[in-house]
Amino acid sequence: MERERLIKTVERILQTAGYRTARLDLRGACFDIAASRLFLLLFLKVVVNIDTITEEQVEDLKRLARFFNASPLIVGLKSKNTDLEEGVVYERFGVYALRPETLYEIIAENELPAVFAERGGLYVRINGQLLRALREKHGYSVGELAELVGVSRKSILNYERNESAVSLEVAMRLEEIFNEALAEPINVLNAPLETKLDAEPENPLEKEIFERLKSLGLGVVKVKRAPFNAVSREDELKILTGIDEKKTRSTVKRAEMVAEVGKIVNSEGVFILEKTKTEVVGEIPIIPKESLKEVRDADELIEMIEALKKEIKRELFS
Repeated sequence: MERERLIKTVERILQTAGYRTARLDLRGACFDIAASRLFLLLFLKVVVNIDTITEEQVEDLKRLARFFNASPLIVGLKSKNTDLEEGVVYERFGVYALRPETLYEIIAENELPAVFAERGGLYVRINGQLLRALREKHGYSVGELAELVGVSRKSILNYERNESAVSLEVAMRLEEIFNEALAEPINVLNAPLETKLDAEPENPLEKEIFERLKSLGLGVVKVKRAPFNAVSREDELKILTGIDEKKTRSTVKRAEMVAEVGKIVNSEGVFILEKTKTEVVGEIPIIPKESLKEVRDADELIEMIEALKKEIKRELFS
């Protein structure tokens, strides 16, 4: 129940800030909310304790963020048995993690945090060039400033060269000495992402369909922890692709979620099954894999998807 309330809180924060949102209801998913506003796209994983998120979930989260040029975020309340601190940025497998209050400050009030947690302490990055200019302006040698703040000469030199982070306590002392802000804000929504987009298919059916999509000129990226099995792209065209042996209640539920996410990430969706009749669920076409043999390229696949959606709408309103 606590996690459900947390997800609803994060949704309200996003919507208050003008974001459109789509919510997943999928156990173990790599994200729980997709959100978009103007040119910003976010994938958010929401958990009570950020340590419960697996590396596999985070790798999928990073793949999606890189594929869609989006920002991945983890929103939580605790790490181990300790509450996360408001205004502090944490990290889980290379993705920023923070409290919902910090998220609100970032997206609703445009206030970026400067403090991050690392190795059991709180740190900031400071403007080294400004620190050196202030030290020289006030007539301090490197040794004198080091003695004032209680660190080594080497530490001061490292700070000025931007070669090391500064403990929060030392940063506060430096700002008190010079009466000027030195901490650099953390651009949480524009973090560098290190991830590969070449995840392998998990079973023979995925492999067969991936190879067929690639033959149509689509790039394919496998996603394990989402309602879709892969994301595909040709230039600006993007497709959320679900794959199943046969249609089940789970297939229908996943297709409905893909329809909602597709609206947020501006992408088409399709489910390709081993055997099925052609139909549309939640504006997502479900087609047998044999239908792909009739398609010559990515444009024809999109034309097929659009034609099926229009046909269903005609049937509904006729």
